[in-house]
Amino acid sequence: MGSSIPREFIDQLVSDSDIVAVLSNYLKLTKRSSNYITHCPFHDEKTPSFTVSPQKQIYHCFGCGKGGNVITFLQEYEGLNFVEAVERLAEFNNVTVPRSSNSNRPDHSEIYELNNMIADFYFSALKNKKYEFVVDYLKQRGVNGETAKKFTIGYADFDQHDLLAKLKEKFSEETILKSGNFLKNEKGIYPFYRKRLMFPIKNHSGNIIGFGGRTIDDSLPKYLNSKDSPFFNKSRELYGFNNAKQDHKSDYFIVTEGYMDVIMLSQHDVNNAVASLGTAFSLAHLQNLFKLKKKIVFCFDSDEAGLKAAWRSFQFSLNQIFEDRTIRFLFLPEGEDPDSYIQKNGREEFEKKISRSMQLESFAFQYLKRGRDLNSPEDIRTIIFELKKLLQSLKSDALKQTLIKKFSDELNISQELLLTEDAPQAKKVIPRNKTPEKHDDVVFVLIIYIYDHFLPALGEKSTVFLDFLKRTEKEELNEFKKIIFSLASDGQEHKETSLYSKAAMVEFSMTDEEAIAEFDRAADTLRLKNDSEFTEYLKNLAKKRDLTQQRKENLQKLLNLSDNISTQEEELIQFLNTYS
Repeated sequence: MGSSIPREFIDQLVSDSDIVAVLSNYLKLTKRSSNYITHCPFHDEKTPSFTVSPQKQIYHCFGCGKGGNVITFLQEYEGLNFVEAVERLAEFNNVTVPRSSNSNRPDHSEIYELNNMIADFYFSALKNKKYEFVVDYLKQRGVNGETAKKFTIGYADFDQHDLLAKLKEKFSEETILKSGNFLKNEKGIYPFYRKRLMFPIKNHSGNIIGFGGRTIDDSLPKYLNSKDSPFFNKSRELYGFNNAKQDHKSDYFIVTEGYMDVIMLSQHDVNNAVASLGTAFSLAHLQNLFKLKKKIVFCFDSDEAGLKAAWRSFQFSLNQIFEDRTIRFLFLPEGEDPDSYIQKNGREEFEKKISRSMQLESFAFQYLKRGRDLNSPEDIRTIIFELKKLLQSLKSDALKQTLIKKFSDELNISQELLLTEDAPQAKKVIPRNKTPEKHDDVVFVLIIYIYDHFLPALGEKSTVFLDFLKRTEKEELNEFKKIIFSLASDGQEHKETSLYSKAAMVEFSMTDEEAIAEFDRAADTLRLKNDSEFTEYLKNLAKKRDLTQQRKENLQKLLNLSDNISTQEEELIQFLNTYS
């Protein structure tokens, strides 16, 4: 059954957390006055605009607008959903996350437990003399007992009746089948993996979410991985990532092509390697790695397939490279992979290879010049054309400049030529927005600030405004509504939004009376645009003689500035002109 995390626990967890301490695990923060600043991790910028407020326990980027509290940061930076971010924050605080059974959120803990039992069973086979041939195979591949234990390498036989019987003692048939390790036909339940060397696959939390199976004879397919499921996604998970993220000796990750590369590198004390799970390396893989380290070295075979895989990785990496992020490429001698190379040459020689790996500018040039004659004007134009296509996807001005310089030097062509467009670009026509969104943002920020600091002074005005927000179904007001309702109810959810963080970073100096007057003006602006009952509301105020002269004049100014007058606004103008 699913479970949820009590809201009270989340609020207390955020309150107990030091946002500066948590964010310092990811960013280099510099103290400035009462706040901390750094370059924003979410966009490329030259001047730091990412601000962290320890007093308010929020962050806000004045460049891109992202902001929120410590949970919001973990979601944005690590690509986590809300619950995963709460769990990560709980890890930082060394507390256990409580659960309440009032949610439909899937709970995979039973699958993890079942997979652990299966992994232990497969590993125990290596101690059985019946499977001595498996141990001999591992020894032949250079894997020692300590490494086999570290990665829980095991063997799945054809007959797994004993394993299935053990699982049935603890788990339902539905759970066993849901795990993907067993299938069912008219004859009954049978194992998905048979006569294969088994490699448990862990997620970032260390839970076993699936398996990779490799034949040790000539059977096909050579590799077999767990199928994608709600708890196992090959395009997001990486083999060895749980181990590699704990490595603090190096400032980079190594991306390899196979399980045995990761295992053998680890056996030689190179613990920062990962491998994709039978699929091409993906953008999600890249983002997960960049969250923890700023440099990634791709280590592919030097054959044509390896070059193409490296080029694919290069292409989708380009728009993820900014500031101090970078990628490199290592191509080992023909016929070698990290597994074989480190066994023959040792860790020191392998790390020398890494240190001399190809920078991305060099790789881009070497790849694009393949099969082309640099004395041919036609081939040079083709290379330039391909380079310009690459430049369009870049976020980083610095990377753009270094690529242009590399190609300019190699081709002996001016950098200005590489920067020019081959054909005039069609002029973009940007329609005028008669009510710019920036104006709405200013109104939102002002009202949020007043609710945050002057709520008691608003009195009945707040009740009326909340009634309006409850009625309106305008989608563009949804985030604003969430913040105001949270503030009005003394909640904490508003701190998870970037709009609130923007308002919280603003400092106004005003009295209660000034705050009320500013609230009337800002609220009237919103209601004039979004509330069909606004005219009747003002008429009722007038009947009670509660419509002040200042408010009347403010409304008249607003209406005079409007380009298109609605029927409601015409009626309101007439009413205001006769009211005194």
